[in-house]
Amino acid sequence: MIGKRIAGVLCALFLVLLMSSCEQDKNGSKPRSIGNTSEILVVLDNEQQWDNTVGKTIRDYFGREQYGLNQPEPIFKLAHLTKKSFSDLFKKHRNLLIVHIDPAIEKTKIESFENLWASPQQIINIQSPDNQAFVDALRENANTIIEKYNRAERQRILSVFRPTSRNKVTGWLAQAFHLKMTIPSGFFMAKSEPGFMWIRKEANKYSQGIIIISEAYKDTAQFSAASILARSNRSLKQYVPGEQDSSYMQVYDEFVVPHAKNISGFVSDYAIEIRGLWKVEGDFMAGPFVSYTFLDPRSNQIITLFGYVYHPNKKKRDLLRQVESILYSTRFID
Repeated sequence: MIGKRIAGVLCALFLVLLMSSCEQDKNGSKPRSIGNTSEILVVLDNEQQWDNTVGKTIRDYFGREQYGLNQPEPIFKLAHLTKKSFSDLFKKHRNLLIVHIDPAIEKTKIESFENLWASPQQIINIQSPDNQAFVDALRENANTIIEKYNRAERQRILSVFRPTSRNKVTGWLAQAFHLKMTIPSGFFMAKSEPGFMWIRKEANKYSQGIIIISEAYKDTAQFSAASILARSNRSLKQYVPGEQDSSYMQVYDEFVVPHAKNISGFVSDYAIEIRGLWKVEGDFMAGPFVSYTFLDPRSNQIITLFGYVYHPNKKKRDLLRQVESILYSTRFID
């Protein structure tokens, strides 16, 4: 009997199956994957593993809080079951982490599979001789594995957005910055100035926005977090007003210090990611943001893509993941 730990996931999966059980991927070779955004289904040898160091280590890495959100949310929602319950239904899940621990295994092995039982699908399979070997391997490789799941989530989101991305906004972006970005319908141009563009989506209960800022590149100091944030704040103050008189958008660093890191695999080989919170000076509005700063070698311009979400008193992780996916779709236009 399936316990409470996966009851919610099971109900959701059955609902999806009722609507798309016959749907195949575009090649007709694999059934369409099921599951929620930012969710990983963990498959274990037995229930005891979830309660001991194996499960604790999985939760410590994949279930830790995502940095820079107003309300605590894990980077991934985790559900788990044992291999005894791992039926064909669950094999269609979009993100799977499969764990096998057996003394007969000589050394830990980590394998990655895509679209094995469904499409799109990301599977990580970890085999270890004992619990400690598993823990050591996960500690060493957790960030790489997390990025694999993140990349798979971005690709799935973009596959949904792409069919409606040929619109006026993408044309204006291409004309102003010679950049291509997958911007779905619903986003509109809020403001365009030399070296600045503000693109927004205003839904009933939330807002999403993308801000593009460019400045002539002079030296590497412009890639420091302090320089990126100061440049962002100058443009936000000048071009992004709040609803109240004399109010304007700014990075909010009083309680959550913006976190910067170098990343690869963006539009350029080198980019700086910053996560944190924004606020409106002179008003009571705030939310999370993620930005990416890189050099456009064609124009010698340093460009910052600043994506934000406003969804007061509600969860924001998945809305921010959507904006992040849009920013990651950025490409240079010849």
